[in-house]
Amino acid sequence: MEQRSILIVEDEQIPAIDLRETLITLGYRVTGIASSGERAIEMADEGIPDLILMDIRLAGKLSGIEAAEQILKHHTIPIIYLTAYADPELVERAKRTRPYGYIIKPYDERGIRTEIEIALYKAELDRKLEQEYANLEQRVIDRTNELTRINAALQKSETRYRLLFERSGEGIFIFEAQGKDQGRIVEVNNAGAAMHGYTSEELLTMKIADLEVAENLTDTPARFKEILSGKWIGGVINHKRKDGSVFPLDFHAGLLELEGHTYVFSVMHDFSEQKRVHDEVVKARDEWERTFNAVPDLISIIDKNFRIVRINKAMAERIGVSAENAIGLRCYESVHHTSNPPDICPHQRLLADGKPHTVDIHEDNLNGDFTLTVSPILDPSGTIAGSVHVLHDITLRKRAEDALKESEANYRTILEDMQDMFYRTDLQGKITMLSPAGVRLAGYDSPDDLIGLDAASVYAEPEERKQLLSVLAEKGEVSDYPITLKVRDGSLRYATTSSHFYRDAHGKVLGVEGIIHDITSLRQAEDTLRMVNKKLNLLSSITRHDIRNQLMALKTYIQLSEDSLGKPAHVMEFLKKQEKISDNIERQINFTSDYEEMGVKSPAWQNIEAIVSRVASEHLLRDTRVETTCPDLEIFADPLLEKVFYNLIDNALRYGGEQMTVIRTTMQESEGGMVISVKDDGVGISAEDKKHLFSRGFGHNTGLGLFLSREILSITGIMITEDGEPGKGARFEILVPKGGWRFTSKP
Repeated sequence: MEQRSILIVEDEQIPAIDLRETLITLGYRVTGIASSGERAIEMADEGIPDLILMDIRLAGKLSGIEAAEQILKHHTIPIIYLTAYADPELVERAKRTRPYGYIIKPYDERGIRTEIEIALYKAELDRKLEQEYANLEQRVIDRTNELTRINAALQKSETRYRLLFERSGEGIFIFEAQGKDQGRIVEVNNAGAAMHGYTSEELLTMKIADLEVAENLTDTPARFKEILSGKWIGGVINHKRKDGSVFPLDFHAGLLELEGHTYVFSVMHDFSEQKRVHDEVVKARDEWERTFNAVPDLISIIDKNFRIVRINKAMAERIGVSAENAIGLRCYESVHHTSNPPDICPHQRLLADGKPHTVDIHEDNLNGDFTLTVSPILDPSGTIAGSVHVLHDITLRKRAEDALKESEANYRTILEDMQDMFYRTDLQGKITMLSPAGVRLAGYDSPDDLIGLDAASVYAEPEERKQLLSVLAEKGEVSDYPITLKVRDGSLRYATTSSHFYRDAHGKVLGVEGIIHDITSLRQAEDTLRMVNKKLNLLSSITRHDIRNQLMALKTYIQLSEDSLGKPAHVMEFLKKQEKISDNIERQINFTSDYEEMGVKSPAWQNIEAIVSRVASEHLLRDTRVETTCPDLEIFADPLLEKVFYNLIDNALRYGGEQMTVIRTTMQESEGGMVISVKDDGVGISAEDKKHLFSRGFGHNTGLGLFLSREILSITGIMITEDGEPGKGARFEILVPKGGWRFTSKP
């Protein structure tokens, strides 16, 4: 079968080449490619093709439609328009050239082949009809001379026409062209009746307008006018079937003169399948467009010459130009603002080796860090035509990575510089991590000497490790927990640890980690201080014993002096003063014995109500009540706290006066902590005495009671003040700081 020849008129080189390869693949012969309307006219004159694929929009002075009009003046060549635009006005202009098809870009092979075959078929049919029309016309002219021959020829022609008419797969209609019956169907073949859902007999009672949808009827007079002017018209129009459903059809229509009567001859093709395919293609294209522009990654298609073929919305926004205006720009000029591709350009490497490439880049002009991936685009022959660039923004990831690196560096610096030891063990108790301070504390040279060892092996007593784990299992964490470690050389180190279980992202326990603080020096200092205090107390006790012996002797000699001197008044006055002085010295010596243990023993939690109750039981209260409303209150203080309350109650009983009836201890929480008040309703303390109340040596007894009470409380950060009103009783306020008090349930 002879190859059909096709002329391509397309001003874009790549689509034209792609279309040529497609046509060759489909078995057609391409006579050439014209990039302008002027060149298309020249090539059509040089060698008349069987068909022309004409792009409507062309570079040059002439559009595709204008070029088609010029060609059709001299040649009868079927023309199919190619366009990426579906503008109604453009379609109407194109109709005037009686095209044989209209292909919307992008197209596929099946669609192109179908359109070309239908067009060639219609063109052949038109030529045959024209030829037949010419034959019929000639027969009419010759009929007067050769009636018998003309009748025979007419019968033969009629048979051939009927055969073509009935067996045609296209719908063929003949209807009245003018007059009051304009549009009345006078002949229709089976294909035309079937596509509309009627029988031929039903259609012969109808007009062609009865098959059109309402919105087409306004254009019907204009179409008849064109046909009556001698033009063949065509296009896609909607018709309705007998069941009311609407379908598109492609039609070609023109005048037909038969036996001196004018008819309209129309060939119709059901366009439903082609329209469905076309709509699916358009839908797919639109969905692809939406997806392409919805992707947050920066995407561009680059040809072999580094020119942008297409970019998505995200890329257009980053480089500051519209997607349409970016087409044709060189990628390195618009993105990198350079006159040549950068050295790291993966597109350049792809053109050299034909392989995809991925590289991480930082681009100031795009304001970020990106992972750039380029993938090759191949033409039908397998040759690289360009590449797809995808820039994935990793700016946040890079910042996070940099922050993580900085954090890790800071963490490492802290870990290496910290004086306390950081450790971590797994569930089996093996050491998995240790800070440099920990290595030094254990007496080793490198963490490698300890990593993997059983943590229990560095404890003085392995049982301590078990006790620590037992407390962790109960509480989940410990703070300042005392432990004793065994150094490599066998010596012991005293320490405290703050430890807890560490977990993975799902909350599963992975092991134990914590901080170990070496308190060996502190422990040694405490032991030394304790020993010094013990020796001082011993010295104090011995000294006190010796002073008491001397005081006893002094008192004896004073008594002997009184008896032997005959009691002269002035001598007796001196002796009484000496006796009083010796009594004061004795009281002060006795008082120091009560406080020689101050600060020696560790502070402890003590119940206020219990202390007040014990102190009250030690005094002769007479008519005075001692009350307390501090239920379950405990404070953290030196063990001599009881002496503080003893002094406060003792002072109230000594100096409150006969009017005093009650000594009351209460509590009140404040912003600074817990305030414990010891208040009486006695005579109170004068304003002058308040100034020196807590001074050493001030008072009517030893002068040390309130001074030492304040010192006892200050050991654990507790303050004491007096703010009673003279004449209305004394009120001592003890302020316990936060963390130094608590409530416990009574046993």
